Amino acid sequence: MLFNTLLILHITAGFTALVTAFVAIFSKLINVAHQWHLYSGRIYFWAMFVIFVTSIPMSILHPNLFLFLISIFSFYYALTGWRLAKNRRGTPQLIDWTTASIMSFTSIVMILYGSYMLISHTNGIILLVFGVLGSSSGYRDFKRLRAGGVRGQARIAEHLSGMMGATIATITAFLNNNVTFHPEVVVWLGPTLVISPLIVWWNRQLRQGRRVKGAETPVLQS
Repeated sequence: MLFNTLLILHITAGFTALVTAFVAIFSKLINVAHQWHLYSGRIYFWAMFVIFVTSIPMSILHPNLFLFLISIFSFYYALTGWRLAKNRRGTPQLIDWTTASIMSFTSIVMILYGSYMLISHTNGIILLVFGVLGSSSGYRDFKRLRAGGVRGQARIAEHLSGMMGATIATITAFLNNNVTFHPEVVVWLGPTLVISPLIVWWNRQLRQGRRVKGAETPVLQS
């Protein structure tokens, strides 16, 4: 009964996150009233939060370390992107150090468990790839925090990277649950391979001061 209730909440939050992610992205790209981006981004974050808090007990009730690690990995990007939107001054706070620490530790577990999984299942490749991405992001976070945080266009670019990283996770989850394709690794890693170059390009545009349809990212009130 508990698992089914959590599953319903999880699926509802997943659908909400998928819809609001696209609203947030396209409202920014077509430069409509910025409130659309603000409100949809806020709903998206809290939907990702619900996904995270439901997936943890679900992965314990039906033991699944793979999904447990993926849940932490996915929410990390949403939380990082949200924090960069809220913290306009860029001053590092305890939650930022904690988030970077948890992701760094989780990425190590992902790499180790992914290597073990390769003995019997190709899904180990998924954890290895995500583990490497997570460790790289964690390292970049620590580097940014030790430097005193980021501001201006760099903050907006980092916000974009975090939220788009979370969006990739949202799209991946949707495809994994609704598309049957073998090998499974294609569905798991496809969105990352397709969308990551866009994130890199958009990030560079922002860092170089080239505003991409909507310059500022206002503070996201909780």
